[in-house]
Amino acid sequence: MRKIDILDFKGSYYDVGLAHGRMINQSLHYQSMLSGFKENLSLEQNTKEIKNTLKVFCPNLLDELNGLQEGLKYTESDALKLFGGYDMPILEMGCTSFITSDYYVRNYDFSPLIYDGSFVIQRHKENDWTCGNSELVVGRLDGMNHNGLTCGLHFVNNDLHKKGFIGSTIVRIVLEMCKTVEEALDLLKELPHAASYNYSLADRYGNFAVFEASPEKTNTHREKESLSCVNMFQTDKMQSYNRANVYSSLERMEALSQISKSQKPVREVHNWFSDQASPVFYTDYEHFFGTLHTVSYVPKLNKVLLTAPGDEPNEIIF
Repeated sequence: MRKIDILDFKGSYYDVGLAHGRMINQSLHYQSMLSGFKENLSLEQNTKEIKNTLKVFCPNLLDELNGLQEGLKYTESDALKLFGGYDMPILEMGCTSFITSDYYVRNYDFSPLIYDGSFVIQRHKENDWTCGNSELVVGRLDGMNHNGLTCGLHFVNNDLHKKGFIGSTIVRIVLEMCKTVEEALDLLKELPHAASYNYSLADRYGNFAVFEASPEKTNTHREKESLSCVNMFQTDKMQSYNRANVYSSLERMEALSQISKSQKPVREVHNWFSDQASPVFYTDYEHFFGTLHTVSYVPKLNKVLLTAPGDEPNEIIF
C-alpha cells in the first residue's frame, strides 16, 4: 500500500508549481501514473478555453500551472490538459465523510495505482496557507485553508457528463477563493460542473453543509447536529440523479447514523474510520474501492489528523 508523503511548499504559486514539478520528475510513482494518463485518456481539450475559464474562477492556479509546466518540462498544452481539471474524463471515486460543528472526518476510497499519495501544504505568505490530499498534483480530494474552510468531494454519477471542472479542481478552487461555508456555497452555484458530485463543507464558525451538484441542477443539504455524506444525493430534489446501485452508500449511511448518535470526539471518530474492521473502511483495491486515507480536519484549531491504511495518525498543526 502506498504511504502518504507530506509535502510542504513555500513561495508564490509559480514557485510552488516549479518545486512540485521538479519533485515529480524524481518520483517513479508519479512518472508511471502520469504516463498512464497520457497514454490511456483522450485529452483533446481546448487549451485556450481552459486558460480563460481558470482566469475567471481562480487565476492563481494558472500561475501554479506555469511553474508546474516548467518543473516537469512539459509543453503548455500538455500541462493545461493534464492538470487544468477542465473538460476531462471523470474518475469514479468512493468517499465517506462525517461532519459536525467541531470537526470533519473523511475516508477516501479508490485504487493506489491512480493516487498521488501526497498531502500538500502551500504557504504563500504569513498566515496564508492551504493544505490537502492532492489529485493530479493541482487538484485536491479534500483540504482546509487558513480561514478554516474545509471541503471534500464525493463522486455520485457520470451519466450526465458535460464540459466543466472535475471534482478535485472544484475543491481546490473553493479552498483558494472562499473563507466560509456560505461563500463556498455561492461559488459552487456558479462553477461549471462536469459531473454529479457531493461537496461536503465545514468552517471555523461551526457551519457545515453538503452541496449536491449535477451539470443540470444543484441543491444544498443541511442538518442541525451533524451531517453524513457518501456517494449519493440525499435530498428529494436530487435523488433522480443517483446511480441505480447505491447499496454501498446506504450501508455506510446506516453505519454513520450510529456515530451520529454517539457524539464521540474527533480522535475516536477518526480511529473508527481508519480501523480496517470498520464498516466504512474498504479493501477492494483491485476494483477501485479500497480506503487510501483517513483525514480529519479541525477548523477551529487549525489541526489535521492524517492516516494511511495500517499506520498511526499523523498530527499536523498550523
